[in-house]
Amino acid sequence: MSKLWPALGLLTLADCASWRASPAAPAPEPSYGANAALQPGADDDLGGDADLRDLTRTSSSNPTALRPRLQAFLVRHPHHRQRPLAVAMLVSAMLATGDALAAQSELSEEGALLPNPESALLLGLAEGQLGHAAPALTLLHPYLAADPPGLPGLDASDCRARLRLTLAKALAARDEPGAAIDQLEMYQHVSPRSEATHALALRRAEIIASDASELSALRALGGRRSALALAMLGPKAVAALRSRGDERGVSRLDREVAGARKELGLELPSSQPLTADPLGLGLSVPWSGSRARLGRAILRGAMLALVAPAGTAAPAPWQLLVRDSAASPDRSGQGGPAGAIAALSRVEHTIGVVSTSDAAVELASADGLPLLLLDERPGRGGTSAFQMVHASEARAAALARAALALGERAFAVLGPDTPAGRRLAAAYEAAVRAGGGRVSGLVTYPAAATSFASAVTSLRKLTFTTLFIPDDANRLELIAPALAVADLWPRSPRATSVARASAGGGERAILLESTALGLSSKFLHDVERYVQGALFCPGFYPSDDLDNVSFVTHFRASYGALPSATDAYAYDAISLLRAAVERGARTRADVLRTLADQSFAGLTGDIRFGPDHERTDPPLIYVVEGTSLRTWK
Repeated sequence: MSKLWPALGLLTLADCASWRASPAAPAPEPSYGANAALQPGADDDLGGDADLRDLTRTSSSNPTALRPRLQAFLVRHPHHRQRPLAVAMLVSAMLATGDALAAQSELSEEGALLPNPESALLLGLAEGQLGHAAPALTLLHPYLAADPPGLPGLDASDCRARLRLTLAKALAARDEPGAAIDQLEMYQHVSPRSEATHALALRRAEIIASDASELSALRALGGRRSALALAMLGPKAVAALRSRGDERGVSRLDREVAGARKELGLELPSSQPLTADPLGLGLSVPWSGSRARLGRAILRGAMLALVAPAGTAAPAPWQLLVRDSAASPDRSGQGGPAGAIAALSRVEHTIGVVSTSDAAVELASADGLPLLLLDERPGRGGTSAFQMVHASEARAAALARAALALGERAFAVLGPDTPAGRRLAAAYEAAVRAGGGRVSGLVTYPAAATSFASAVTSLRKLTFTTLFIPDDANRLELIAPALAVADLWPRSPRATSVARASAGGGERAILLESTALGLSSKFLHDVERYVQGALFCPGFYPSDDLDNVSFVTHFRASYGALPSATDAYAYDAISLLRAAVERGARTRADVLRTLADQSFAGLTGDIRFGPDHERTDPPLIYVVEGTSLRTWK
């Protein structure tokens, strides 16, 4: 079974949810191992011993939080005698969070420190997560029928579960459906049988069987009579026997298949092909070329949506399957956004996909594949695509309505002389007029302007108490000081203007509003005094509000930086697919109905979709207070 591209990331939440640092057990020698002792000796780094003891004895359900602590340990204690243990724990954490590329890199630098079996096991798991079936099988071959050694920082059953799922995927990719389903059978018995592991094994086995040819299915059942293999591969094997005219074989195998399916609690297979794995979530992003940086930013937020709690349901073994929407066409002509969606829909059988491009909307709709677009263009009624990003016009209108709610009635607009600038100005003015206000004038400046004295002089002649600037934060950083030079100063939204609607000289206090896309803490630091009390609508800002402080803290601990609007929208998109499944959706049609009919609490708002699948919830507005922003309610 060939793949269009290697999977760039695969994350199982079961691994993450039950992932924890295993406590160290006493040992006579300070040797490396999962149960390595940390007993200080005369020449030992006592601080390092204490740090590592804390890391190995602290139970954690969040490998993203433990990962930076392990990295810090390796920096602070470069020559510690238990460095191999810390390296193995770090690589395990990287794998648990789906960052197989980082795990590969760490192993290439530090792998020589690890015992060979454990180094090979970790590398094999990384190759498997990356979709590289051949090297994964070479490295993991010793464990096809045997349990692996315990990995430091991972519960033994979690390690075995991860191994069985990785081997199943790799064997299926090599067109060995029987061997792949055998691994899923072993996966079900790794830990006490649960409904979640049983359901996952059944669904993965169905997908493997749906991709197998009749001949492969028949060959796979030669000498193999496990209930799971019979139930899933039996119908195709029966078809192969029937095509040969072997009616006796058909009768015998039919009875065995019926018995196996009954034992597993399954109905007889329908003629409809399997459409989706409810635990498989897809991500189609640029992973190469000029927009690769965007793809990696989206992946950060998406991964965090699977590690962090999203609902009240018990943890499930989610998979995040990534395809490169910027890949060049292969020999079959498949490539780009359409090829990525085709792979995620028809090869990986995902329940839904988050994408940066609407180029494959028709293909996704034909497959009934829910497609959450990180795109602000509206109007996709009648398709399976949903708009995740608030339109710029919606953000402009939201700012106008906020000012009107404060009693403002006199407005002006200062914006770029571009099609986008004119669209936002028109949307803002329409909302102002609908609310009983009046825009006294629109002053424009060239798209590449860096000096705004002339435009501000013209603006000063207008009568207004609220000024809207439909531009990004980097341009607003230059405009705000120019307004102050002309004695136009922002005021608190709830304060009364000191100089209302004056066209004469003197300082004027105005309500300043802007879409301010790309707003950052650096912007606030640089122009703090010029934007106090301003209302901004950038889509998302990592404020200290209770609504998103948990996400911001988690993101900073995981990646050492503050999240951007891109991170937040990606997080929300994956969270929506996850929430739909947690609310009972089991098919793509279920997910489509759930997305259309229900609302979801998100970082970028209380997400709701209209009849045309556009975002209908109001965009979040923030107010500047000192060097921080808070949500304006």
